[in-house]
Amino acid sequence: MWAWILHRLSGVVIALYGIAHLILLTTLSITGGFDRVMELFHQPYILVLELCLLAVVLYHVFNGFRVILFDLGIGLGVQKQLFWGLMAAAIVLFGFAAAAIAPAIAG
Repeated sequence: MWAWILHRLSGVVIALYGIAHLILLTTLSITGGFDRVMELFHQPYILVLELCLLAVVLYHVFNGFRVILFDLGIGLGVQKQLFWGLMAAAIVLFGFAAAAIAPAIAG
């Protein structure tokens, strides 16, 4: 139940981010403030927000993969184990990304 709710919420967050991203890029390309905003994206708090976005995307992708497996009839008897196994894989990938971006966040 919670996996289903979180999957829908993460999809909404990704869609809203995509819309905001397109609006921002379009506006900046028209007004010419693109370089100024790109400098802002190197600020530590923005990098932390990007890590949060990555966590949402990883959850959505790995849970979506789980749903696809279920649609194919794979793993129906081990749903909980499959969920936690895929979430562990997502956490490992997130850990690599966090380790890579940590020096930029630290300054």
